Amino acid sequence: MKMIKTQLAVVAGVAVMTLSIEALSHGYVSQPESRSYLCKLGENTGCGAVQYEPQSVEGIDGSPRFPLGGPADGTIAAAGSPAWSELNAQTPARWSKNGISAGTNVFTWTFTANHVARDWRYFITTPDWDQSQPLARSAFELTPFCEYDGGMVRPPMTVQHACEVPYREGYQVILAVWDVGDTAASFYNAIDVDFEGGNTGSVEDSAFTEVGTISGAIALNAGDTIYTRVMDTNGENVSLSASYTATVATSGAAASLELARAINAQGYFFAGEKSGDTFTPIAGANKIYAMGDDDIQSIQVAIEFAETESNYQVTLSNVDSPVEINSSGMADVHFTVSTDSPVNIIATLFDSSGATVTSDTFILDDTIPMVDDAASCDLPEQVVSMQSVDLKLHVHEAFAGDYTLVVVATAIQGNATIQNTANVTLLGSSTETPTIDDSGSCDRSDPMASMQPAFNASTVYTGGEFVSYSGLIYRAKWWTVDVAPDVTNAFELISDVRLDYSESTTFVEGAEAIFQGGVYRANWWTLGASPVTNPEVWSLIGPAPSC
Repeated sequence: MKMIKTQLAVVAGVAVMTLSIEALSHGYVSQPESRSYLCKLGENTGCGAVQYEPQSVEGIDGSPRFPLGGPADGTIAAAGSPAWSELNAQTPARWSKNGISAGTNVFTWTFTANHVARDWRYFITTPDWDQSQPLARSAFELTPFCEYDGGMVRPPMTVQHACEVPYREGYQVILAVWDVGDTAASFYNAIDVDFEGGNTGSVEDSAFTEVGTISGAIALNAGDTIYTRVMDTNGENVSLSASYTATVATSGAAASLELARAINAQGYFFAGEKSGDTFTPIAGANKIYAMGDDDIQSIQVAIEFAETESNYQVTLSNVDSPVEINSSGMADVHFTVSTDSPVNIIATLFDSSGATVTSDTFILDDTIPMVDDAASCDLPEQVVSMQSVDLKLHVHEAFAGDYTLVVVATAIQGNATIQNTANVTLLGSSTETPTIDDSGSCDRSDPMASMQPAFNASTVYTGGEFVSYSGLIYRAKWWTVDVAPDVTNAFELISDVRLDYSESTTFVEGAEAIFQGGVYRANWWTLGASPVTNPEVWSLIGPAPSC
């Protein structure tokens, strides 16, 4: 496959003007296709704005979290957000469905911003759920049938989970919940599935087998080629490949339609909506079929991007430093990004230990006409047209010190990337030192603990159970027995308190501990590594409160 020939340059000329900005959100289940993703693919219609943002179905996780907390009944499919309320509609025929079988199934998450992950959990409707009522807790088995620990780290941009799906018949809904570790939010994806008697596979009938999908989600620029890669028992068979080359900018749905037509024109395979032995290509996702007696293993879809000589230029300027922390302990770091082309921006502020303090993602597009800097600023003629936008990162818990701002710009049309960095200093208020919320830090007990059953060393916990232990609330994350909650990673602390540092206590990334008169935050998962013996593991965030 050809690589885009792209150069990145930093230029000095900047003309300040307004750009269109869109904050990116986070992730969705791409296989089997979630309700929101099928809206983007065009298989679900009447979806509202979510068709443009299937990755944005985000809501509160609650304390405790879903199913005890989280979105209200009737709003679960939309994560409790009015912005995606169309997803809450529920009838037996409202949504397109994925064929599925009981047993092992792979669930794929695709991320546009891979935040720290606490975990992923999967719930399924009960055999007798009411298909004509908006999704409520009463419709689901409230114990997850599958759960994966996120480890409080950033996952890759694509994550797959192999889950044992319980036996069901007919139409069911699987609810996939991604609990973000560094925010008070979770992502809720409803996946509409059809068991078709409870145990059907991918064979459509005795003659045809589904071997691939053209997603319809990838737009093409002029000169880009979308094509099939045919995999048989001997590897890739390039002689059977079909392709379509765009002559103008083409939407993903239209590109999928054209490739499906090219596949059908060859006559080796078939693509489109299947009715008996008839295949009709559509503008949107198209499934690919092979004859049942072929030795085809799969048909993949790939894109070869046209060569381009574009020079993407990005600058970082006007970085606030030093920044005064306000009396509430917060600070805003302002900066300017200038570019001559549409780009995705990821801006991150790191502390001196390399830990992420805050991060945000933006889209800078070119809906505003370019301004020629040479004409407007009397600069040399070789200076290219630029656009500029003022951005900021908000630091909710700010502490005085030296930080690094990293801005990574990726071209939207192509795969070119440039990184800019700048030093930022945060200063404590001249009249008031930022305070640390000491609620629960001296009296380290939880008044709600008495409402939970006490931990019992002889009880087998399978995951999801809440227990009280030493005046605090813990939740079992997976199967465990005979290990106290404060000395194992099988339990997570639910109570909002800071513990004294202990060699036997597990601290996940972001957890805070009191040690020798200071409050420290764990930079990653740690056990038995104190702030003295392993200072790189911890960041000092301030003095411990006096009681």
